[in-house]
Amino acid sequence: MLIENHELTMSHVGLGNLNEYALLLLFGNAHSHHLTDGTGFRPDQMADHQGLILYPAYFMTHLKVPSDKPLDQYRLWDEVSVGVDISRFGETILESDYLFGPKGAVSSDKSEWDRGRFPSMKANSLIVVDVTQTEGSTRKVSAPKAECIAELSKLAKPPYALMRSKKVRTDAFGMKPGNLKTADPVSYRVPVDQDAAPGHAMVFAKFSKIMDAAEFEWMTRRSKPGFPVSIARHLFLLERETYYYGNCFADEELDISYRAVEAGDDVRVIEDLGFSSLDIAQLVAQMEMETGVDPFSQGETISSITTVGSICDIYQKYMDSAQS
Repeated sequence: MLIENHELTMSHVGLGNLNEYALLLLFGNAHSHHLTDGTGFRPDQMADHQGLILYPAYFMTHLKVPSDKPLDQYRLWDEVSVGVDISRFGETILESDYLFGPKGAVSSDKSEWDRGRFPSMKANSLIVVDVTQTEGSTRKVSAPKAECIAELSKLAKPPYALMRSKKVRTDAFGMKPGNLKTADPVSYRVPVDQDAAPGHAMVFAKFSKIMDAAEFEWMTRRSKPGFPVSIARHLFLLERETYYYGNCFADEELDISYRAVEAGDDVRVIEDLGFSSLDIAQLVAQMEMETGVDPFSQGETISSITTVGSICDIYQKYMDSAQS
């Protein structure tokens, strides 16, 4: 296990608060450091027996954030801790657990990690040859020399994500096609030096930003009726399970295809979505935190939240009023 302490600086969050991209990079950095911890080698010096440089390429990440503690509660200059614990299956398959919290909140005993209070992630990766040293963009798996990698605990059986990855690739998380709406893909060109350096693959965390951009495009412009931009900007992450089947490079154009579960204005919050009274109370508290608007201190009643449309109408009315 490795625990790293950080101060959230402008290189992490700019002038704002923590987001998914920054958190994934903190986890990724800790992962790379753990792999060579105590060996005397840097992460970019991990090599195979042919001298080719290796790195861990994620093929699955599953991030979870407590609903009552969103990522943006961590702000510029906060002191935080990042914990990572890596196990190994065979020579090239890795399984890792992560926890993030205020400085000192991540225990060195993983059995004491409180995933209900703090952001956490499970992930799997393959040790592959750096693409800058091979022809083409296909990942080439290779085992590191023993002296280049830290002593890791061994897994007794293959990680669950190996089989899960095959299933997800064929049935898209088990969603029933009849409940899905297929949309035209959103195009995205990978900016040179911004998302990927020339000749290098794009860092895995960037995919979350690209997916968010496609989701925002669908919510505000392509869905009918669309979500108001003022509300869509206040979405916050609860969970994202991602499987990576390849990578992309600078100046390549991507097509982001998505299938959205139908949830029209008339979808009922309690009967159809399964919200409890506590869920609604948390939603109201979170919306006030995100938007600065509390309609229920100005005459609205909680019981008026009955459908998805009623939520949008209530907050849109009071946000418009606050801006006028």
